Amino acid sequence: MKTASTTSDAPDTKSSARRGDRALIAQLEARFREVTLLLYDTSVPPAELSERLAPYMAEDIVFVDPWQTGGGRETYRRGAEGFHRMLRFDFDITQLNVQLEEGQTRGRVLVDGIMNLKQFSWLYTYPLRTFLVYEFSLERTGDGQVQPRIHVHEEMWSLGDMIAAVPGVNWFYTKVFRPAFSVGFLAASEFYRRREAQHPPSTAH
Repeated sequence: MKTASTTSDAPDTKSSARRGDRALIAQLEARFREVTLLLYDTSVPPAELSERLAPYMAEDIVFVDPWQTGGGRETYRRGAEGFHRMLRFDFDITQLNVQLEEGQTRGRVLVDGIMNLKQFSWLYTYPLRTFLVYEFSLERTGDGQVQPRIHVHEEMWSLGDMIAAVPGVNWFYTKVFRPAFSVGFLAASEFYRRREAQHPPSTAH
């Protein structure tokens, strides 16, 4: 009877662990959805942003995007507030995925979405496809809950798309520069093809 009892308990233990994993991931998904919408909705006042983000920021937090990088909790806080003071945008989340490392002490969040640039909203709103990556660790709080601490926040988007969004540059970039660059690249490719045909590389023996 003892052996049978142990055997029958094993599936329940595994099932409980899986339920626990799913519950933790669901909790983290909700937390990082909240963080993303706080960071990327510039209608949130800077002081409120800092207060609500404070529990999520690790001391060594680093922000990276195609234009800049900066590290440290205070630098990150000032940068986030600066975005909310100077720029106008919000964010539509398309997908959000949490990945936990073995041991469930660290993880990674991938966010796919659209940053709606509204700096010139009287003229247009520019939808910029954006990918976000958060690398985090988990700390246990006194009440048994988990608190994610963000160590890396990376923002990725197409530099070409960003250039095309600049008023007055869009027409030149899309109608002149990109077609001209394409023609120039193909001409250079043909030049090297002909040169290689005339002077084939020697085959090493």
